[in-house]
Amino acid sequence: MEAQIGLVVKLPVSFDEVSYFNNEYRGDLLVTEGVLYYFPHTRVAYSRYANELGGKEGAELLGLLGQAIPVLGTVPWIHTAADKGVKVWKLFRRVVRPSINRPRIRDHGLWSGSESSVVLQDRLDAYINKLKAERLKFDEDAVPKPLRFAVDEVENARLGIKFRFDAKYDSHDFRVNPIHRNLLRKALRASGFLP
Repeated sequence: MEAQIGLVVKLPVSFDEVSYFNNEYRGDLLVTEGVLYYFPHTRVAYSRYANELGGKEGAELLGLLGQAIPVLGTVPWIHTAADKGVKVWKLFRRVVRPSINRPRIRDHGLWSGSESSVVLQDRLDAYINKLKAERLKFDEDAVPKPLRFAVDEVENARLGIKFRFDAKYDSHDFRVNPIHRNLLRKALRASGFLP
């Protein structure tokens, strides 16, 4: 469906790296005709302290580099500095160049970007139902299962700094990068979540 609101907004649209639950999680927010989906992929508190370069693999790589360039082998802080550099780069990219329509669910074959809302909804609903049958993990890096909200389940929807609404006996808040907030507003209107 295309809606005419200033500019044409083609649904479905995915907003990537969206904060949820007061920035406890990051994930992909998908806006389709009459249904919102949220696929969390990162627990923010855990990712702050997790190794971006990988623990054992990163250390082995530095060991190999240390054999080729002896100075690197004698400087133990190189791995930590490189890891912090990757984290800063990801933060910079998330803030300055946020992406849309590149959700991580692509890796599972759930998003191509060319399907209609109805086809995507059928595929995502089947995937979510399959995940409901799996046991919950309570690891320190665990994230909630994907969320689905139909337009008739949502109350008190409002978009300010965050997109907030009440549904399923709970309040939900999603923070999209300010660069894409106007596009989010148009997409939410086109999908029926905002007047």
